Amino acid sequence: MHIKKNIGILFVVLTLCGCGSAVTRVSIPVKVESEIDINRYSNFAVLPFVPEKDVGRNEELPEEIGEEIASILRRGLARQKHFEVVSTQETARMLTGETVEKEWLSDTERLSQLGEYFEVKGIIIGSFRFYSDSRPRRYYGERYSIQSQRYVMDYQDYMEKTYLLSLRVMIFDVETEKIIWDESYRRSTAEAHTIGSFIFSEAGPQANTMRELGKRAAIEFTREISPHYEREDRYLVN
Repeated sequence: MHIKKNIGILFVVLTLCGCGSAVTRVSIPVKVESEIDINRYSNFAVLPFVPEKDVGRNEELPEEIGEEIASILRRGLARQKHFEVVSTQETARMLTGETVEKEWLSDTERLSQLGEYFEVKGIIIGSFRFYSDSRPRRYYGERYSIQSQRYVMDYQDYMEKTYLLSLRVMIFDVETEKIIWDESYRRSTAEAHTIGSFIFSEAGPQANTMRELGKRAAIEFTREISPHYEREDRYLVN
């Protein structure tokens, strides 16, 4: 979309100014506003995320992964000057003896009470689904044949294993008891395996892959609710 827009602008500039004029493209910072009201939602508590247990094909993960996702979000939000976030230690202290379950995502009364305890306007909650999909692939290339003394076409079969994360992030308004943000962020990464390494990957822990995909999703969410600058092209006629 941006490419088509920039081409259109350049075409108009050349048409108005004549092809004899020199056109210089410059990149300038453009401020992008937050997609939420940061005057109202400036302080948050982030609860541990919960796995979506009612769907199949979920990978086995350590129980603390949900809290790790929440910690990633806390760190990202804490870096933004517009937000204050309840620390991981304080959150754990307030939730002592409690286990965050999926039912909490729709328990507005409990969430409102927690918001009052934390003294925040908004609570960030959510769920995640992490699974993998494996498919046989074939890579075609060239190799040098000593017998033929020339390059010949060859192929190699391998397994491609794709990890997929679907992270649902919601913002709960403590005062109105309504969800004011509900978005899903999907991230994936793929690995190529031989038969031996594929068997090892099936047995090995996937927590590190989950953490990396969680960081990517958290960055996008934080960027959407934080005022920031993006680079855009402009055209100057000399």
